[in-house]
Amino acid sequence: MSQPRRRHGPQPDRRRARKMNATPVIKGIEEFIAAVLKDSSAWDPNQPKWFRGEPKSNTTLVPTLYREGLAPHENALLQTFRARGSGYHDVVPSREHTDQWLFLARHAGLPTRLLDWSEAALIGLFFALKEDSPVIWMLNPLELNALSYGRLDREFPLVWHDPDPIKHRLRNPAFENLRGAWENDKPGVPLPITIHPTYVHPRLRSQRSCFTIHGKRKSGLDTLVSRSILRRYVVDPASRQSMINELALLGITDSVVFPDLDGLAAELKERFLK
Repeated sequence: MSQPRRRHGPQPDRRRARKMNATPVIKGIEEFIAAVLKDSSAWDPNQPKWFRGEPKSNTTLVPTLYREGLAPHENALLQTFRARGSGYHDVVPSREHTDQWLFLARHAGLPTRLLDWSEAALIGLFFALKEDSPVIWMLNPLELNALSYGRLDREFPLVWHDPDPIKHRLRNPAFENLRGAWENDKPGVPLPITIHPTYVHPRLRSQRSCFTIHGKRKSGLDTLVSRSILRRYVVDPASRQSMINELALLGITDSVVFPDLDGLAAELKERFLK
C-alpha cells in the first residue's frame, strides 16, 4: 500500500483561518455595536452602512419575488397593485412614478425584486429580534454600487430621481434594474444596485428604509459579493428577549419603528405580556 506524500514547508493553520472567518455570535447590544464598529472600521468611515435583520436559516439574501417562485408574475403583480392601490391608501404616487410604486409595493408586503435595508444598525437589529433565531447583515452600499456599475471610484449616487424611468433611457444601473421590474426583466445590469427610496409612506421614514434592487442575476446577494461588502452577525437565541428589553430601553420599540396604531398596539401587547 502506497503511503501518502508529505508536504514540505509551512502549512496553513486551517482552524485559525476558520476562526478568523467565523460569524460572530452576539449575546448583547454592546457586543453587537462593538462587532459592527470593528468590522466597519475596515471600510471607509465616511461611507454609509446598511443593515438587515432576518431569521437564521439556509435561505440566501434573495428578494421574496424569487424566494417564493413568483418571478414569472412580477409584471402582473406590479401592474395590478398600481391599478388597485389607490383604493386602499389615501396618498399614492402618480401613475407615472413607477419607482415610487415599486417602493410602496415592497413596503406593503408585495413580493418584488427589492430587499429591505435600514441605515440604522439598531433598527436592523430590531427586525432581526422579531425572529426566533436572529441574523443581522451589514452592507457597504457604495462598494456594491461600484462593483455593479463597474467603476473604480466610489462616488456613484445613492439618491436619484427620474419622473418616468420607464420611458427615459438613461445609462444608470438603478434605472435599468427598475425598468426590469416593469418590462418583463428585459433591461437590467447583472448585479444588484443600492438605492434610497422616496419616502412614500411614514414607515419608510421612521425605519430609515433603503433598498437593494436585483438585476439579471437572481442569486442571493451573499453569494454575489465578498466580505469586503457584506458582513453577517448571528444572535444567540437565548439572549433574544434580553436584547429586546435593551432596545426598548434605548427607545427602539414597535411604535417608533411603526408610527401608527398597529405599532402602538404591538408595543402595548409586548409590554403587558411581560
